[in-house]
Amino acid sequence: MADIRAVIWDMGGILYPTPFELLDDLEASRGWPPGTLPRGPFSPGGDSDYAKCSTGELTETEYWKRYQQASAANGRPLDLKREIDWTGTERPEVMSTIEVLGRRFRQATLSNDSSEWLGYGWWDTWPYAHLFEQVIDVVTLGVRKPHPLTYTTTADRMGLHVSECLFVDDMAVNIEGAESVGMPGFFFDHTRVATSCSDLASYLNPRRGPTEATHR
Repeated sequence: MADIRAVIWDMGGILYPTPFELLDDLEASRGWPPGTLPRGPFSPGGDSDYAKCSTGELTETEYWKRYQQASAANGRPLDLKREIDWTGTERPEVMSTIEVLGRRFRQATLSNDSSEWLGYGWWDTWPYAHLFEQVIDVVTLGVRKPHPLTYTTTADRMGLHVSECLFVDDMAVNIEGAESVGMPGFFFDHTRVATSCSDLASYLNPRRGPTEATHR
């Protein structure tokens, strides 16, 4: 296996929390009792529909459409993509991990749904763009993960072979897509953020990489 030279990050659920984690504020703003809205994978019994997103049986867009339809049917109409304010919600543990890894590895982001939540063109004003060599939203590619082109394009833009890039995602289907083109993957459990960050650091630590991340 080639040495890992770059880490490619998914965004939603990793750099940013899942929408489920921001529902407390939304409920409070509506005057709804805490726990009114289902918490998906954070619920004690989990969420079988959300689990289908990880296997590719259901897209996240389809999931959230169903979620909002069910909420409206229960007298709780929602427009989550307009009502959730993502300002300042970046996960501090993940951002710290990115800064540390940036001393040894080149980095990029590859996201499916950020435009739906942050608005088209979010990358032009994103305050963390300087931490990444490439900031790629698939809306600019015309195909979505797990399409092979998303991974190969990201590696190509960095001037690297796919085997030199580690792809980090919280959806198993996207990890499998990366591995299908020869890009190793790391599953990030968004219900165990601190553990996932620690496990990622441990995974990369024994791997020989450049002491400084050189940008091409």
